[in-house]
Amino acid sequence: CSGSTMGEQVAIESYLRGMVAQFDNTKCKMKGCDQGFHNYLWYSGELSKAQGVREVIVSEQGKGIINNLAVLRTKPLREWGILNEFNGTIEVLNWDKSVSAVAHQYDRDKEMNTFIKGVRKQLIKTYAAEMKKT
Repeated sequence: CSGSTMGEQVAIESYLRGMVAQFDNTKCKMKGCDQGFHNYLWYSGELSKAQGVREVIVSEQGKGIINNLAVLRTKPLREWGILNEFNGTIEVLNWDKSVSAVAHQYDRDKEMNTFIKGVRKQLIKTYAAEMKKT
């Protein structure tokens, strides 16, 4: 995974042009090329210089808007102390115990994956029942 990238439309368009340019320059088709392209844009400074990009912020795991959970797959998220049960749901927490706005790659954790699949199944069931009414 290349991590998670977010921003205003103009900045994301510049990022994507940079990613496409890396493909065009390298013709790389191996698994993981996107990670290399992403890393190159960051470490070379090309991303910071791109038109429309005001600022590039890299957050440490568990300290930003997007919490990348795959890096923690060495043990269950519950053992890391970053799962919180609240009103019949499970929240993923950042290290400061605030609720993660985005829990990326939650599926690497068995408990979270099972929970989300259950939520999805219930949503589909509810939707199907509503569609039958109309």
